[in-house]
Amino acid sequence: MVMVRPFRGLRYNHDMIDSFESVLAPPYDVISEPQQNQLYECSPYNVVRIILAREKGDERYRSAAHTFQKWISERVLVQDDETGIYPYYLEFEDEGKRAVRRGFIAAIKIEDFSEGKVLPHELTFAKHKEDRLKLTKATDANLSPVFAVYSDPDGGIEEQIHDKVSNTPPIINALSGEGVRSKLWKITEPGLLESISNALVGSTVLIADGHHRYETALNYMKFRKKSSGDSSGESEYEYVMMYLSRAESDGLIIKPTHRVISNAGPLTFEDILNQVMGKFDVKRVSLKIAAASLGKEEFLMVTGQHNTEHDYVYKLSPKELHKESFRNLAVMQLHTSVLGSIISEKYGGIEYTKSMDEAVELVRTRGYELAFILPPLSALDIFDVTFAGEKMPHKSTYFYPKIPSGLVFHLLG
Repeated sequence: MVMVRPFRGLRYNHDMIDSFESVLAPPYDVISEPQQNQLYECSPYNVVRIILAREKGDERYRSAAHTFQKWISERVLVQDDETGIYPYYLEFEDEGKRAVRRGFIAAIKIEDFSEGKVLPHELTFAKHKEDRLKLTKATDANLSPVFAVYSDPDGGIEEQIHDKVSNTPPIINALSGEGVRSKLWKITEPGLLESISNALVGSTVLIADGHHRYETALNYMKFRKKSSGDSSGESEYEYVMMYLSRAESDGLIIKPTHRVISNAGPLTFEDILNQVMGKFDVKRVSLKIAAASLGKEEFLMVTGQHNTEHDYVYKLSPKELHKESFRNLAVMQLHTSVLGSIISEKYGGIEYTKSMDEAVELVRTRGYELAFILPPLSALDIFDVTFAGEKMPHKSTYFYPKIPSGLVFHLLG
């Protein structure tokens, strides 16, 4: 069963911080070098100094640990006296409409994926896990939450939490540069905490974002158990800080990640098109019209060959559908029937972008050979893949908005 428990969060001290906007940062893996420098300038206490310090090599982890401990000793960061969970809402606009993603941050018992309680949906990279493990060992803390989703069609958990916080001022109310508002509360009532924990017993949670962070937490737990010999099952390092959101929520937005190909190999466009037509029904369509009406199993192929009056692309629809519905999802079709089959994934120079406009521009004006535009997914689509014991290709999903780092930390010592 999924074990959810409250924890004593370590948080920025309100008496020391004038503006929470100045200390929060995006997740480490989406921070560019210019943005890293900008965040350093925002505040001497910006969390980027811990999650992605400027120093190179192993000095980066020593610097992060020193900064983290210094902030604790100077009471820039203070630990809550009571255990609790931290409801967290993101308010944002998506395609001109206001949306709210609701969820909460808690400590979740770390389980191996083979147990079937916590499920991944994407593959991970060893070098990223090595980097995060070094940082976790240096700081003995979860610095950013893993983002996961759970299924609750009736929305009972979400409703209980919302009833509690809807008329209570948040402890953090911060607006990011992208116009996303973060609101964080804390709940400590034992009865409500027990009710939420019990409601998740028997559930399965799906990692939405933070696969590397979760696997790092698993590796760190194994490291600590081996070095301490502790087998109690209740040590803080056997739990990972996790943000949980309901899969059926309207505010759970999953945007596609499009693929751009810099090198299609020896094949000409005509060669590729002929091979694609053997597997898909191919139609020449208007880009903007087609992109707005793609089915879950369809995707677009963009080439540098286009009519200047009518910006045509090629819409690919599978000629035959699989019995297992998840195999019909566009990203699965693309990677089984085109990338790796017709175009080499290893040598194709695949790049990824969340922006359809950028993908098209790279092909139209910057010399890239092809782009593949994918439709959005739902959390339930991803559940279908994981329950079948499968994983999606790298960068199949982009849960929007990202959860900033700096809201709360989970000490593992």
